[in-house]
Amino acid sequence: MTGVVGKQYGEAAYRWVVQDCPICEEKPTQKLGRRGGTAHREGLGVETEIWRCQGCGLIFPNPMPFPVGGLGRHYNEPPEEYFQNHEPERKDSAGSALLRRAEELTMGKGRLLDVGSGRGEFLREGWEPIGIEPSEAFARHAEEYSSAVVRREPIEDCNFEDEAFDVVILSAVLEHLYQPNDTMREIARVLRPGGALFVDVPNEEGLYFRVGNLYQRLRRRDWVVNIAPTFSPFHLFGFGPRSLRKLLNKHNLRPTDWSVYPGESMVPAHGNSIAMLERLAAKAVTAASSIGELGTYIETWAIRKPG
Repeated sequence: MTGVVGKQYGEAAYRWVVQDCPICEEKPTQKLGRRGGTAHREGLGVETEIWRCQGCGLIFPNPMPFPVGGLGRHYNEPPEEYFQNHEPERKDSAGSALLRRAEELTMGKGRLLDVGSGRGEFLREGWEPIGIEPSEAFARHAEEYSSAVVRREPIEDCNFEDEAFDVVILSAVLEHLYQPNDTMREIARVLRPGGALFVDVPNEEGLYFRVGNLYQRLRRRDWVVNIAPTFSPFHLFGFGPRSLRKLLNKHNLRPTDWSVYPGESMVPAHGNSIAMLERLAAKAVTAASSIGELGTYIETWAIRKPG
């Protein structure tokens, strides 16, 4: 990244850094539109320009907004509020199923690293777990929930030994990272050959996002519905099947158990009559997105190849 400049919007303050594609390491050439602030129907966040890499399809803001004073501005919500709409039993059940598949892929339980531990549901299943959660409040919550050790620093600063883990979990995390390429490089380093990485991300090349952007064009707006760099849920990079595969392969990780699925509509239930119509349309589009790789979410296991 190069070209740091200063910029401020009302109460929000960011450093704006010219952003190359972290996967292809080239400048983006396709501007998709604007997102946030005046380019958001509720005025959320601040206005950012959203670009796509022609090489791999990755979507990201350029320049990239870094919050002045650190990430506390983005992730300062108490865990009990952040998780209030989660269904603990369903999350625990899904976590157990995922770890059973990890055991099948790696031929038994071993050392497990959960990057972005959240509630800590992946740290309770009889493995030898270590969590990573930079948010102090979230880390404390995960430790209390799981009784596992949870590190507070990024994985790049943890100084784990080479090939230290049998399984790494990266669930609902990759799209939030400012340096996804650096994080994936470090994960590949600490994962043993034959070890398994789980990743899931929104599919920003899916039908939901394509139709949403077309709808904005039909309303004569240069807005996009991709990512959310300066407002919740603070998605910084928009992956699709092409870009996620390229990132994994770049770091000697072979995707397996690949799944692209519709999930649920992202449009909130509240709002005026237009918003209600938009929500109904979004639900219809989401339901129709089960064809091919047009679903709204991607999840995969990836096996670290030897060498």
